Amino acid sequence: MNGQRDTGRTLSRAVTRLIIFLARFLPPGATLPLVRLLTALAWRIHPRLRRTALRNLELAFGDELDRKQRERLALESAHQIALTALEFIYFIHWPLERVRSLVKEIEGWELLEDALKQEKGLLGLAMHFGNWELSGAYLALSGVALAAVGKEQRDDFFTELAFLTRQRLGIENIASGKMGSAMLRALHENKILGLLSDQNGGEDGAFVPFFGLPASTVRGPAVLHLKFRPPMLLIVAKRLKPFSFRFIVRPIECEVSGKGEESEKKVLTAMNRVYEKMIREAPEQWLWMHRRWKTRPPGEKPVY
Repeated sequence: MNGQRDTGRTLSRAVTRLIIFLARFLPPGATLPLVRLLTALAWRIHPRLRRTALRNLELAFGDELDRKQRERLALESAHQIALTALEFIYFIHWPLERVRSLVKEIEGWELLEDALKQEKGLLGLAMHFGNWELSGAYLALSGVALAAVGKEQRDDFFTELAFLTRQRLGIENIASGKMGSAMLRALHENKILGLLSDQNGGEDGAFVPFFGLPASTVRGPAVLHLKFRPPMLLIVAKRLKPFSFRFIVRPIECEVSGKGEESEKKVLTAMNRVYEKMIREAPEQWLWMHRRWKTRPPGEKPVY
């Protein structure tokens, strides 16, 4: 098992280094077919990812989609995730203004400006949708201070690649295992605190609805909002076509008083509601390969 893992890690590094090299000299139009081919190959040799995506789509949409529709949507989602990775690799090489110019349309920027005027910091709730790396980069390159919580990967090679590239783009990195005081400082300094909060929250999460099913959801956004009262906004970069985006800011409306478990659940329910609405607008742009409903309430059977 360890041998297979090491082989996979070596192969992933080699492919990534190859694409980084090609991106230095070739325009996106020349590398897009290669990445699409590699995605189709990976889709065939990693059946677990395919099964997870299909099961998630079944759980989320039920009879709204038939089997063939789910299969097409799952594969296109894999292509979109690979495209996000390719775009991010070009960020390594491109001038910063060229990265910023990938945003062609803007929705809701005034919401962001109004929120920062409160001087309480801002919870910028991102999601694995469109190109989440560009949503952060666009903020930083537009002169908006952003501190983003990022998960360290199993392979240090990819952690270093991601963190160094975000730093180049002007984003302050906060490693997810070392966040405490760094997050509070970001809010105190009236920065946007970027949080990717659309994945399984594990045993420590709170169960609130997501596509109509109880889903363990990370509690951090609710805890911070209830304790310090920073405003919350959804911030995403929705792909219009490869290397072209609509930057979207939308409100997360939730009126709560006090603290406690029930107040947390109200905040998280509002967050998941906005996430779900965004996903339904372009379901192929969300990361369906993640086991979003892996953690179940006590007594419930596994869904995977």
